[in-house]
Amino acid sequence: MGILLFAIFYILIIPICVLLHEVGHGLGVVLSSSVRASIYLGKFNEKENKKNFHIGRLDFHIQWSYFGCCYSAGDLKKNQELAFFIGGPLMSLILSLISFWLWSTTSDGVFHSLFQGITMFSITQFLITAIPIKYPKWMGSYSGFSSDGLQLLKMLKSK
Repeated sequence: MGILLFAIFYILIIPICVLLHEVGHGLGVVLSSSVRASIYLGKFNEKENKKNFHIGRLDFHIQWSYFGCCYSAGDLKKNQELAFFIGGPLMSLILSLISFWLWSTTSDGVFHSLFQGITMFSITQFLITAIPIKYPKWMGSYSGFSSDGLQLLKMLKSK
């Protein structure tokens, strides 16, 4: 059962957690403005990752992947940018709290292990994205990009 759980975690859970983080950014945009948000799981461009579907003003471009991003379709005011940058880490934090609660309320078994993994991954994702850093080369597709925390800090200092 351990290998199956490991496979499920890496094939489904990690990409879903990344997608939910990006949905958090998108919700920050659409709840604070009138513009659309494009949520990408996988390649960050329309040419290589076409829109699959939309929900309201959230456009989803999904390919199986361990990385994602979110773009707004228009210029955002400072408070809207604030909602955008906070939305992703906030979603990861909420996911970690929910999965922690589920982990603590399930007895030993597959779901207990699954919720433990989701808790650990999502709290790590929250920390890595909330701490103001420029991602190092070993972070692959994120290499050279600024974390959500760093982008938020730059935005607050600039305006």
